Formats: sequence, C-alpha cells, structure tokens
Amino acid sequence: MENLYVKLAAYREVETERLHLRPVTLEDAPAMFEYASDETVTRYTFATNQSLEETRNNIALFYLASPLGRWGIELKENGKFIGTIDLLDLDLCLKKGSIGYVLNKSYWNQGLATEATKAVIALAFEQLGMNKLIAVHDQDNPASGRVMAKSGMKYSHEEPYAMLDLHEEVRMVTRVHYVLTKEEYLAEKMSQDIDKRPISMI
Repeated sequence: MENLYVKLAAYREVETERLHLRPVTLEDAPAMFEYASDETVTRYTFATNQSLEETRNNIALFYLASPLGRWGIELKENGKFIGTIDLLDLDLCLKKGSIGYVLNKSYWNQGLATEATKAVIALAFEQLGMNKLIAVHDQDNPASGRVMAKSGMKYSHEEPYAMLDLHEEVRMVTRVHYVLTKEEYLAEKMSQDIDKRPISMI
C-alpha cells in the first residue's frame, strides 16, 4: 500500500480558482524575503529573516531538502509568489498531520489563505486518504483561527503554556487547536453537494 509521501509525490502542484500551489525554489527567495523580513507577518509564525541569504538558506533547508507536502502560493493572474502552505508532522500509520500557512500581508483579507487551505484539506482527505488534520494558532492571533474556521476546521481546545514566544522571551503562548476528521469533512461535503442540487419543478 502506498504511503502518504508516495501519494504526495503525485501532487507537487495544485490549482484553485485564483492560486497555483507549486514547489518552492531558490528563485522565490526575494519574494519570500519580502514577507519573511516583515515583523507583522512573522510575529506569530517564525523568526524574522534578517537577510536574503537567510531566506535562501531556509528555502534550501526546509523546501528543497523536504519538498513533499510543501507548496509555494502563487497568484495565477500575475505569477506573484505570496506565501507558503504546508502539510507537516505526517504520521504514516495513523494518517494524520498538521497544516500551516503564511501569507504576504499585502494579500491578507482577500480569502486567499482560506482558498489555499481548503485546497490542501480537500487533497488530504480526497486524494491522500488522510484521517485527521490539525492546525494551531497563537491565542493572540485570532485572524489565523478565522482562516481555519472558514476552511471547515473545528475548534478543539486551548493549550496554555504551550511554548515561549519566539519574539518576546517572557511571554508564554497559549495555542488554540483546530481539528478536522475525514468523517467531518465528507459529511460537510455531502451536505454541500445536496444543497447544490437543482430543484425539480413539477
């Protein structure tokens, strides 16, 4: 039986209405540095990049060394690289994992993060045969939670004292967990399909 990574190898690129999800390359470094050096973007995600060289090193370390389940988010209309979305912490036996994303702030509040997340969720359950997806966000970053909720994920619980803040040493982070199982996903999909059926006229 094929494992998740073998299946993922067939989905290096994913298309949505407005987005092209595709492998990240070193050529994306300038566009990634544009947001990875922005403290507003990195506040709740990762350490702020201080140089283009650091961004290139991170691309090589994370996206070139382990490319499967990691996508760059590119706008179809102009080819602009605006962020990334990843399937992380894959458990091959239980067929579960976590989902994470980051987006250039110039493209916030346009539904793009939700669009990308929905595409990866659909891929996970419909093509990869996964059982469960998890996503977490800092309690102080509710906007990320709204993306999770709009993408169909369900609030699960809060985790106090989960980690130390990467940007503020004395602050202890409370993480908010969202979860979606294949049963929940398929039930919601079936419900939506039923709602879209044309009304028969007698």
